[in-house]
Amino acid sequence: MLAWPVLMMGALASSAAFASRHLDQDEVLKRVHAGEIRPLSELMALNPKRFKGQLLDVEVEYEDGVLIYEIEILDPDGVVREFKLDPMTGVVLKEEIED
Repeated sequence: MLAWPVLMMGALASSAAFASRHLDQDEVLKRVHAGEIRPLSELMALNPKRFKGQLLDVEVEYEDGVLIYEIEILDPDGVVREFKLDPMTGVVLKEEIED
């Protein structure tokens, strides 16, 4: 009887860990070289007007089991924008203005 709650807690903990996991620099380079993801510079060059400004932060992570680029850009108007990009196509999955 005690095993069931322990198993459930383990399953919840592992799914929460998988929900959002950041890749380190070595993992990202390995995936770029393997052709699994494209370099961020290539993706940003696809839409230079949208990604105009100063790049503040970049993360490559699994979010709900899907690999994404998450970038923050300070645009020319002084607004910080966060973008979530598909790592192969560069399609913007989500855009937000940071507070």
